[in-house]
Amino acid sequence: MSEKKNTQRAIVHTASGSPLTVQHVPIPTPGPGSAVVRVLATQILAYASEVLSGQRPYPMSYPLTPGTSAIGRVTATGPDSTTLAVDTLVLCDVFVTARDDPSSRFLMGLHSGGPKSRVLMDGEWRNSTWAEYAKFPLENLIPLNEDLLLKKYGYSIPDLCNLSTSLVPFGGLDEIDLRAGETIVICPATGQFSGSAVGVALAMGAHVIALGRNRDILQRLTDTFGSTDRLTTVSISPNLDENISNIRSAAPAGFSTILDLTPPAAAGNTYLPAAVSLLKQGGRVALMGGMGGELRVPFEAVVHGDLKFFGKWMYSREQVVRGVRLAEMGLLGLGKKAGVETKGGFGLDEIDTAVELAAREVGWGVQVVVEP
Repeated sequence: MSEKKNTQRAIVHTASGSPLTVQHVPIPTPGPGSAVVRVLATQILAYASEVLSGQRPYPMSYPLTPGTSAIGRVTATGPDSTTLAVDTLVLCDVFVTARDDPSSRFLMGLHSGGPKSRVLMDGEWRNSTWAEYAKFPLENLIPLNEDLLLKKYGYSIPDLCNLSTSLVPFGGLDEIDLRAGETIVICPATGQFSGSAVGVALAMGAHVIALGRNRDILQRLTDTFGSTDRLTTVSISPNLDENISNIRSAAPAGFSTILDLTPPAAAGNTYLPAAVSLLKQGGRVALMGGMGGELRVPFEAVVHGDLKFFGKWMYSREQVVRGVRLAEMGLLGLGKKAGVETKGGFGLDEIDTAVELAAREVGWGVQVVVEP
């Protein structure tokens, strides 16, 4: 076999804060329980530059190929693959769970998780998707219906990268058993993931109260989803009483669910306590944000209201499959149909430009995509 078929180009990151380099490395070989994909497109997170620089000190094993979930096509499978076939278009999910310990989970190329999951990133699953090829556990490759997504709905491969952004909030919404006809408060609703949560909750049949400080993004959410007649936006403030009043006015009949996706910069906010204080009896709260420190909630309201809090990191495989089905059924829009502009066409040699652009495009409405 020629060298060209044995090697690939990949981004290599040698240490926190070190420059990214493009190197020629071996194409991975699938073993039992795994498959190799040709990476077609992968999204750059808005905070990728913070992770790479060490400003956001995620635990990682070095050297490694960074990355996030991607869209790929299977090129080789291990000997125990029973259904996944070569040439299948797949969602490549980087949220890996240890097969012998469901509590050990990590994000390939991004976050090593807890102490027990570190062995996974140290060894077999160190390298991620900023490369021409990547190896994944079989269960992390979700087949996609090309006839529906590409032909019937007309999505491009980069559009499909929007799936990974939508699946994160779907995990939280499904965890609290959001039902059609319920009203949910999403706070805040103007970030990359939290803005996507608005479209997901609407696709699930809910009425959405979207909170946020960025009025331009709130308006874009209204322009995109206002025709559903199930979206109300609320501008938030630092004042607790003002937030309580504004949320109550937006939902005069009350609400029974909250999805919180608070970023680290918004720790100590007043909008989450305000929303919790207004929950109906038996209300449910999904906590998915990156807020550090302690959670302050109105204790009496929690006890007397029989409120339930659910912490949720990412999603389960079953939730990924159900979320993908929402898109394949045409209920969940992607790309421009969901108000998200794709800025793509970047190759591996332009990774620094792509990372810098993603850092500038903070908030909902734009995704930056690399096509290795």
